[in-house]
Amino acid sequence: MAERVEEEALTFERQAKGDEAAHGVVRISVPPVAGRVLFAPRLARLLKAHQGLEFEIVGAANVVNLARREADIAVRMITPREPGLITRKLVELGVGLYGAVGYQERVPEMYWEFCGYEDTTYGASKREWVRTVLDRELPCRFRADDTETVRQFIAAGHGVGVLPRYFGDQDEELELIHADIDGRSRESVWMVVHPDMRRSPGVRLVMDALVKAADNIAEEYQV
Repeated sequence: MAERVEEEALTFERQAKGDEAAHGVVRISVPPVAGRVLFAPRLARLLKAHQGLEFEIVGAANVVNLARREADIAVRMITPREPGLITRKLVELGVGLYGAVGYQERVPEMYWEFCGYEDTTYGASKREWVRTVLDRELPCRFRADDTETVRQFIAAGHGVGVLPRYFGDQDEELELIHADIDGRSRESVWMVVHPDMRRSPGVRLVMDALVKAADNIAEEYQV
């Protein structure tokens, strides 16, 4: 009974939010790196243009629960699985295998190590792509659950690792070893919204801004 009452209260809150004018707080969930590099600058322009809006950026790597109003709109790097949500693929982004500048010259390839991600579907797919590219399995003594930590270990010269091109190509400490030319390891970026929230003028503005941002991002980083 308590769970039913809570769900009804959350539904009422979402519907009330949906009836608001284009002002107030819009909570946006984005992965930390993608949010900082790709979307934050573009959303900042939207905020400047609409003085009545406020943004709360939830830069969490975990998947937020939109039904519980943990966010009004989410950008995800994994395919949404929850039923009943509005989803749209924004863009597909390329990745690459990176090492620290000079790593290839300093370390013979037979001694390379892999800076990996935790044992998830995402991490396994990146490791499999590297195995395909190099035609062998690299030893992996380090794993992390976030892109920035993997980047730091690569930059420190611990080994090679997979990073999004929008992130790795801008880093002067890194050099691209292999690009995902055939698109085997591309990363899909999704926009996810609860149906009750799509009526909110503020949420609609953010949705439109994300779609336009994705078009610009595709031209720059879809490599």
